[in-house]
Amino acid sequence: MYLNQLMIYGFGKFHDRTFDLTTGLNVVVGPNEAGKSTLTQFITAVLFGFPTKKHPELRYEPLDGSRFGGEITFTQKQTRYLVTRTDGPHGGTVTLRDLTNALTLPSASLPHLLEPVDEALFTSTYVMNEPRLGTVFSASKQELIDRLRHVGAIGSDFWLNQAQTLGKQADELYKPQGRNPILNQQLQEHQELTAKLAKAKAAYGTYWDFLRQQETQRQQQGVLQQKLDQQRQITAQLERQAASWPTFVQWQQLAQRQPLTTTGFTRKDATELERLTSRTTAMAASLKADQNKLQRLQQGAKVTPLFTQYLAATTQVDPLFEQLTTVKAANETCNQLRANQRDYQQRATAIEQQYASTGQMPRPFSLATHQQVKRLQKKLMAANQKRRQLQQELNRLNEDYRQAQPTRRQHSNPLADKQLGWLAAGLVILIGAMFLPGTIFKLIGALCGVAIGYYGVFIVDGETPASRQLQDLTESIRDIQAQLREGGQQEDALTNQLEAVGDSYGLGQIPVEQWSAAQTAIGEWEHLTQQLQQTAEQLTAQTQTISDFQIAIDQALPELQHQPLTNVLQQLAGLQVMRQALGSQQTELTTVADDLQRTQHTLRQTQQAEETFLRTRNLTTVDDFYRYYQQIREQDNQLAQQQALASQLGVTMRTALQQYATQAELIGVVQQAQHQQQALQGQLDTLTTSLATLAGQLDQLTASGTQAVLQQKLANLEARMTATAQTWLANNLTRQWIAATLAAASGDRLPQIVTQASEFYGKLTENRYTEIELTPNTLRVRLATGEWREVSQLSRGTAEQLDLAVKLAFAVIMNQRVGMPLVIDDGLVNFDEHRRQAAYALLAEIGKTVQVIFLTADVTVNAIAGNLIRLTD
Repeated sequence: MYLNQLMIYGFGKFHDRTFDLTTGLNVVVGPNEAGKSTLTQFITAVLFGFPTKKHPELRYEPLDGSRFGGEITFTQKQTRYLVTRTDGPHGGTVTLRDLTNALTLPSASLPHLLEPVDEALFTSTYVMNEPRLGTVFSASKQELIDRLRHVGAIGSDFWLNQAQTLGKQADELYKPQGRNPILNQQLQEHQELTAKLAKAKAAYGTYWDFLRQQETQRQQQGVLQQKLDQQRQITAQLERQAASWPTFVQWQQLAQRQPLTTTGFTRKDATELERLTSRTTAMAASLKADQNKLQRLQQGAKVTPLFTQYLAATTQVDPLFEQLTTVKAANETCNQLRANQRDYQQRATAIEQQYASTGQMPRPFSLATHQQVKRLQKKLMAANQKRRQLQQELNRLNEDYRQAQPTRRQHSNPLADKQLGWLAAGLVILIGAMFLPGTIFKLIGALCGVAIGYYGVFIVDGETPASRQLQDLTESIRDIQAQLREGGQQEDALTNQLEAVGDSYGLGQIPVEQWSAAQTAIGEWEHLTQQLQQTAEQLTAQTQTISDFQIAIDQALPELQHQPLTNVLQQLAGLQVMRQALGSQQTELTTVADDLQRTQHTLRQTQQAEETFLRTRNLTTVDDFYRYYQQIREQDNQLAQQQALASQLGVTMRTALQQYATQAELIGVVQQAQHQQQALQGQLDTLTTSLATLAGQLDQLTASGTQAVLQQKLANLEARMTATAQTWLANNLTRQWIAATLAAASGDRLPQIVTQASEFYGKLTENRYTEIELTPNTLRVRLATGEWREVSQLSRGTAEQLDLAVKLAFAVIMNQRVGMPLVIDDGLVNFDEHRRQAAYALLAEIGKTVQVIFLTADVTVNAIAGNLIRLTD
């Protein structure tokens, strides 16, 4: 198979572009970002399908919005085909035509034409680039064999997956040296059950009493568990209601908002507003002329510009002089509040850094939880103390046991000599019996000799005080060890309960012994948070006073805009002094100032008329008048939001939340339900602890189960072992059969590929490496000097040359079975100049039998014979 023509409708940066290809070597030259990788992905996408939209970086949707897709003309077995793929579901909409016979084929015929090559094999073997050539570092013989089997037998990919799956399933069932497989575990369990069954033959009286007590407590546990589940449902429902309260409040606020009035916004009102604004503009111009005249007079009188502004706005500024004392006091108060705020914030931040390691402060304990934690800590302390006492007692018993062991000196006691005497007597009688006449007498004499020797060695030794002492010490040690195990289980249970409490209150990262200090710090943090809120409110009030004063000053005296408050207060004090100094002068300056005041008065009247016009329509500015219809649109959005919130809450949730007047009332109901749930949980935990104690006592009495139960378990286990062994055997045999069948289908192509790859590798490396060998786990190569090297010992460029040689050999050898074009996208960037030229020559040689599409940015490639395509043309 070879490609004849690529026609791109729209793919990446290309649109309405056609590329003609020949059967041999095709060289596509272009600089970076010219579209080489785009062209490579286009060939793969049209033949095998577009990637899903979950991988947009591989789809290459057209940048200019043109039609997504294209067509490829290719020839296979003397028949010319045209495949077209455009945007659509399941990899795109495909059209396939047989151009030779002028037939339209179903789209499902395309995969059959490309068999046995699928997208995975095409991209891993026939499409090469620099990153994919680097996979040789992890290549193995098995991977190449799997590729051969995939091409050698149609449908082998399914059987390869089946064989791999069966192998994994067999390994999960049994491994000779494994521990986790099912059959290995069953064999271990069989051994343990057999040992337990041999020991489970006593202590049945107490066992049945414990068993009846256990059944009673289990029934009680079931009733408590049912009550707890019901309470959990109630608590969870209330908690969902509490979580939905902010949404409910927002819905209520939107529902209570009054609609905007629609009167007073006609065209006639707009004309009236324009008349008022025009008059305001005219008076402002007159005011500016008076101000200019006053400025010229002031320059002659050497009056500051600020005082000039004051003369034009005396009616506005004079009342502000009376507020100077109040504003000064408010400024000092603000400085003090900001200092307090920084102090509170630093202290709160220090506490958060210490305890809010997860980004959220832990919650304070309730009274019940506080008492529960104290009780658990007290129990855990008592358990730890008891364990230390038992450990000390165990150490003492172990020391006594060591001292009670017999020494050499003790071995030479009279009792041991007596044992030797009994043994010697038994031996003499046994030997003498051999000389007695008659078999029956010999047998009786031998039995007497053995009995006398046994009595001397075992019976006499068992009656010694030292042996009885050792037996008593052994029993005591076992009893102490059992108590230590039981105490350890109790400590683990108490620790788990404390950890559960810590996790529920956000204290999981804090040691238990630091909880008391943490609760104190949490309380202080909440107090600091309240102080910060109060300080912020006070600061806002004082800041508002200062802000209102500064706004009034900025409007009356633009000269003082954007100046610090301290400077403003000083300037106003200077104005007061200058006003007193110039108050007795009757000059033209004051006359002009009076005219300026009258003009200002008239301007204020026009502004007031404009404000009255807007105020009667519930507006403040002219822009608000013209934006009213935008506000109507926003009102519609709020109505839609209200409906969305109502739908989110649902009728049931709104009805339930309407029963509560405040959020505090709802939280109180939630806390009461939580307390009830905790009480039930505490009762259930107590009963569960009692059941665990009974189970431990039953385990001690029955040695891990009654005889009947153990026998039944053993029988069931043997049945499962038989079924597991049969399944393992079937999976192994099936896997071996599949492997043998596919190996026969692939033939002897692997040695041919290795031989061909060795030849290609020698040409690429200028005969520095002469042979390639497949090992079970990787590849290795031989130097011309005879030394072998692993792939990991090669440089990256040399390793990529090895991978290129193997893939080229694979394509050439398998060309008789399946002919696919080789697409190489800038895969030689790590080759030096000499080996790059050798690679060019090798590609030209291979192009005589296999179609090669070589995309590169190297302009020196022009010397290669073949079809040359420039992307920049």
